[in-house]
Amino acid sequence: MSTHDIRLLRTTDHDRSGARSLQRRHRSGQLVRVVDGVFVDATTWRDLGAVERHLVVARAVAPKIRATAAFSHLTAALAFGWPLIGGFPERVHVTDSATMRTEHRAHVVRHAGDPDTGRPRWTFAGVPLTSILRTATDLAVTLEPARAAVAVDHAVRNGTLTIEEFVAALPEGPRRGSVRSRTVAAALDPLHESPGESYASIRMVELGLPRPVAQHEFHHDDGTVDRVDFWFEDLGMIVEFDGKQKYTDTEVLRGRTAGEAVWLEKIREDRLRSLPVVRTVVRPTWWHLSDPDRLRALFRQHRVVF
Repeated sequence: MSTHDIRLLRTTDHDRSGARSLQRRHRSGQLVRVVDGVFVDATTWRDLGAVERHLVVARAVAPKIRATAAFSHLTAALAFGWPLIGGFPERVHVTDSATMRTEHRAHVVRHAGDPDTGRPRWTFAGVPLTSILRTATDLAVTLEPARAAVAVDHAVRNGTLTIEEFVAALPEGPRRGSVRSRTVAAALDPLHESPGESYASIRMVELGLPRPVAQHEFHHDDGTVDRVDFWFEDLGMIVEFDGKQKYTDTEVLRGRTAGEAVWLEKIREDRLRSLPVVRTVVRPTWWHLSDPDRLRALFRQHRVVF
C-alpha cells in the first residue's frame, strides 16, 4: 500500500463530537496517534515498515509546514524512494528559509537555509522537496558516509543525478562535511546494481582500497561470460557482494531452487578462480559490511594487503 493511500484521521476535519470519538477510539487501541490531532488505523500502522511510518508522519505534519520550507535531508530522500541503511528518524526534516538556526520540535527538525527545490519541482503531500542534487549533498555532509553513499548512489544508478554535478556541488576546503562528502563521492558508480554493491563500495573506500572496475566481464574459452561486481586488477581480486536475495528472491531465482542457485554460484566461482589473473574471490555479506573491522578481517583472511 502506498503511504498516499493510508487514511489520516484529523481532529480538525471533525466537529467537537467527532474529535472526541477519535480520542475514544485512540484510547481503546483502535487508532494510533501519529502526531497531535492526527490518527491512523492501528492495524494499518502495525503493518507499516519504518520508511512508510516516516512518510506517514510527513503527511501528517504537511499542512503545518510553512510556505518558506521544503521537506529535506532524510525525509526528502525517502520521498524520492532512495534506500537507507541504519535506523530511520522519528522526526521529519525540513529546510526553511525563514529559520535562522536548526530547531528540534516534537515531530519536525527545521534546518535553516534556502530549501533549493530546483526544477523540476518535486512535492510530497503538497510540500516541496529539496532538489535531488540538494538532497544528495545534504546527506553527504551530514550523515555517516556509508549511509549517505547507499542513498546517493541510488540516484546515480537511476540516472537522476550525475557524479560530476554532485562533486561540483560539494563544499570545499575546511568547511563542514567537506571530507566526508568527498568520501561518499569516491564510492559512487552508475554501474552498481544494488544497495548492497553501493554499501560494499563505500566500505572499501573507507578501508583505503584502490578504485575497482564495476561489473567487469571475464570471457572464457568456451564462450561463457562471467560478470563480477568488483574487479581489482592490480590485486588480482574479485569482490562479489553476497546478498541473501540471490538465493531467496523468486524473480532472481527464475524458477530455480535455492539449492540450485547455490550450486550454480559455486560452479561460477570455481570458473573464475581458474583464471590465471584471478588470485582470490572475496564475498562480503551485510554482516561484514555493517562493521568495517569485520570487513578488514575478511580481506586479511584472503591475504589481501592494501
